[in-house]
Amino acid sequence: MNAKNLMAAVLLTTGLGPVPADAASPKTEPPADVSGTWSVEWCDRTNPKLDCGGFNVTLVQEGARLCGDFGGALVNLRQIDDGQVVGTVVGNTAVLAVESGRNGSISLVRAERHGDTLKWRVVDNIRKGDNGDTDVIALNDDLKRKSGPAPEGTRTCGGATDNLDE
Repeated sequence: MNAKNLMAAVLLTTGLGPVPADAASPKTEPPADVSGTWSVEWCDRTNPKLDCGGFNVTLVQEGARLCGDFGGALVNLRQIDDGQVVGTVVGNTAVLAVESGRNGSISLVRAERHGDTLKWRVVDNIRKGDNGDTDVIALNDDLKRKSGPAPEGTRTCGGATDNLDE
């Protein structure tokens, strides 16, 4: 599934659907800026000697469109994952399709920006993983902004650069 088809499926399943061209008006507020790097750390408080794991996502935003990548690791780094993200922003809420590089699963995520916090919630599973392996993504976490917007020229969301089947 390429990124354009995936995003269409996400928009249809979330009810956001396509917005008519005449729906935009000067009164419409621009989407919240969710670009940059966001992360959460996962540690085992009962055994502080273990390495902490965590999840981070770097998002590039072009208007309402989002793309980026993520990395995740369980506590003691016993399992790692990375993958790609595509989505859109409406108001302060991003709707994202997150594909695991570990098992190919695709999760539907709702991420709400509140200051320097991104309230990240997996709301559905678009595609199950190929090999029965578990992906390592945040499920219900508050991610903190680690940096400002992504540096210019690092990645664009247009064309084949955001193709999830690559």
